[in-house]
Amino acid sequence: MTALETKVDPLARKLAPVVREMLLAEVERLAASIPAAKPRQTSKADAAIMEACRQVAAASDRLALAKFGAGEIAARKSLERAGALLGRTMHKYGRMP
Repeated sequence: MTALETKVDPLARKLAPVVREMLLAEVERLAASIPAAKPRQTSKADAAIMEACRQVAAASDRLALAKFGAGEIAARKSLERAGALLGRTMHKYGRMP
């Protein structure tokens, strides 16, 4: 360690908590000045489609976990049902030709 480093290190240790507090106060002030974003209103169609998409994703995860195992057939059928439900939901709301 050089002579400069031995002098700077204690100074940095003393300044760190002070600078930290100043930064936290500034971040809190800036965060308070930014208006909170209002949640967007989603339509009933969008909500239904997203729920069907979540079911497809969950079924896909189950199939990936059950690959080459005892539950693979059931997981495949579950994925097919979830996909069919997604298709019906999208047709219902005119999102799929």
